[in-house]
Amino acid sequence: MYSDIVILRGLLRGPKHGYEIKKLVERITGGFLNNNTLYPALRRFEQRGEIEKVAEETTPGRPPRTVYRLTGRGRDRLRELLHNADPAVLVKDEEFQVRVGMFDLMDPEMRLRVIQARRASVEHSLASQEELVASSEQHPWGLRVLRFNIDRQRLELAWLDELATALEEPPDESPQDDHGR
Repeated sequence: MYSDIVILRGLLRGPKHGYEIKKLVERITGGFLNNNTLYPALRRFEQRGEIEKVAEETTPGRPPRTVYRLTGRGRDRLRELLHNADPAVLVKDEEFQVRVGMFDLMDPEMRLRVIQARRASVEHSLASQEELVASSEQHPWGLRVLRFNIDRQRLELAWLDELATALEEPPDESPQDDHGR
C-alpha cells in the first residue's frame, strides 16, 4: 500500500512519465521500485480514473514515454490511503514512515491518530519482548537480539513522543520539495 502512496505523491507536484515517477519514489523510499510494481499500479490508477495520460514523450532511438497526471479522484485516493490508521497496516515500518513523511498532507487530528496507532503497536511489541527476557537467560545470543529490539522500541516510543509534541507547534511555512521536507 505504501508504494501506492508514494507513486500518487510523485504525481502531486505535476505530470511525470513512469521513469520519473520510479526515480522519485526510489529517492523518497531509499529503495528500489520494481517495474512490475510501478506499471501495474499506474494501469490500475488509470482504470479507476485516479490518473490520466496527458502526453507521450518521444526521443529518437527510445520507446515513447507516457506522461501521467493526477486527477481529483487521485488526490482523493491519496488522502484516503494516507488516512488509513489501521494498526494492522501501521505495524509495518514502511507504512508508518511513509505517512509520517507526508504529514504535511494530513490534518493534525489524523496525524495524531497515526501516531497513537503506531504507539499501541510498539507498546504491545515491547511488552512481548520484555516478557521473553526472563526465559531467554539460557540463550545469550537470543537475549542480545531481544535487548536490541527492546532498546529500539523504547527509542521509537521517545520519537513518537517527539512527533506528538511537534503536532502542537505552529506549522512550518517553508516551501517543500517532493520529499515532504
